[in-house]
Amino acid sequence: MSAKTIRWGMIGCGAVAEVKSGPGFYKSRNSALDAVTSADPAMTRSFTQRHGVAKAYDTTEQLLADPDIDAVYIATPPSSHKPLALLVANASKHVYVEKPMAMRFEECCEIVEACAEKGVRLFVAFYRRAMPRFLKVKEWLDSGAIGEVRCVRAVQHQPPASEDLSRATLPWRLKPEVSGGGKFLDMGIHTLDMLDFWFGAIEEVHGIASNRAGLYDVEDTVTATWRHASGVQGFGSWCYVCGHGEDYVEIVGSKGRIEFEFFSDRPLRLINENGEQEAAIANPPHVQQPFIRSIVDELNGLAPCPGNVDSAVRSTWVADEILRKYRQQHGY
Repeated sequence: MSAKTIRWGMIGCGAVAEVKSGPGFYKSRNSALDAVTSADPAMTRSFTQRHGVAKAYDTTEQLLADPDIDAVYIATPPSSHKPLALLVANASKHVYVEKPMAMRFEECCEIVEACAEKGVRLFVAFYRRAMPRFLKVKEWLDSGAIGEVRCVRAVQHQPPASEDLSRATLPWRLKPEVSGGGKFLDMGIHTLDMLDFWFGAIEEVHGIASNRAGLYDVEDTVTATWRHASGVQGFGSWCYVCGHGEDYVEIVGSKGRIEFEFFSDRPLRLINENGEQEAAIANPPHVQQPFIRSIVDELNGLAPCPGNVDSAVRSTWVADEILRKYRQQHGY
């Protein structure tokens, strides 16, 4: 079966598109980045010139009217994900949207329904599912290297960034009307999705969110416990206003454990009855490229993408449950 070149349009060309994702569209096989648009025409043209993209459009509507575009990557903040995804679907183009998929679970469901009605495919940028180091963890789990998995613990602690210290310089990720939540929603949701990938759906979750430092309005500290349908239980701690950073995931099984840092590419560690084993697997230069390649392969009918729309929706539901009380108390 011969593969066609999937021609991409991209909405938004900020930091995430510069290295993590953008180059993956024109460096992957059978894939081309044909057109870009953003809220800033000057930024759009700068991006197209630096990355060799042929078309720079001033508006989303112009990009969606381009008959050569097969699929569109939405690289904008969460507040615009639903309206843009609906526009892309209505234009009968496949949708690839950044995570979190939308501001709330209900919005995710609307996107899924719209894509189904228009007969277009929907993908969400939980790209770690295709990264080699996370697939190595799955290989260890599937091989029974640590026996039956009992529980998992995830920790992400960070001191505040300099831009977090003044409300005049807060990034959009810390503005509830744009992001829907804080850094937990921006980064912690990646962890929730990978846990779903490894252990199946989370069917019960309990969380506490608070703002301990008062630097901004969204939550800065989150703890949660959960249970997967498979029986695996989990605990997570996320704090973005602490004095010492920590990035740690531990998967505990009946015959051993796996330890690693989620947001770095330091070696993975497998500890079991055979001793300790390390796997040093570097992250790819453009971390979304393996996932983008898998989307292209799926659109061409060659191989399935490891991304799962149902899981993406579930991850937002889990985050909503964890943040529900805090959001209610703070009116967003």
